[in-house]
Amino acid sequence: MISEELAAAISRAASAALLRIGKIYEEQGWLHHALTPYLKIVAYYPESEGAPTAVDRLVAIAGIFEEKRQFHMTMSVYDRLDRAARFQRWDGHQASPEGDIL
Repeated sequence: MISEELAAAISRAASAALLRIGKIYEEQGWLHHALTPYLKIVAYYPESEGAPTAVDRLVAIAGIFEEKRQFHMTMSVYDRLDRAARFQRWDGHQASPEGDIL
C-alpha cells in the first residue's frame, strides 16, 4: 500500500502529463485525439489542478466542432464529458455509472 502523500504526487504528475499531451494534440490540430487525455483527467483526477483546464479545453473543442457545423461531434464531446464526470470505481474495476468502461 502506498502512502497518501505518494498517491497525491502520482496523481499530480499523471494529471499534468495528460494535460500536456492534450495540449500537444491540440497544437497539432488533432482535436479528436486531444479528447482522450482531457477526459481521463476529468474521470481519474477530478480534484487535480488540471481538471478545470481539461474541462475548459473540452468545452472549447466542442465549440470548434460546433463552428464547423459538426454537431454530432459537439454532442459527443458533451456526452463523453458528462460520463467522465460521473465516473466511479466499483469493486476494484473502473466503470461509469452506466457500466461503461472509459
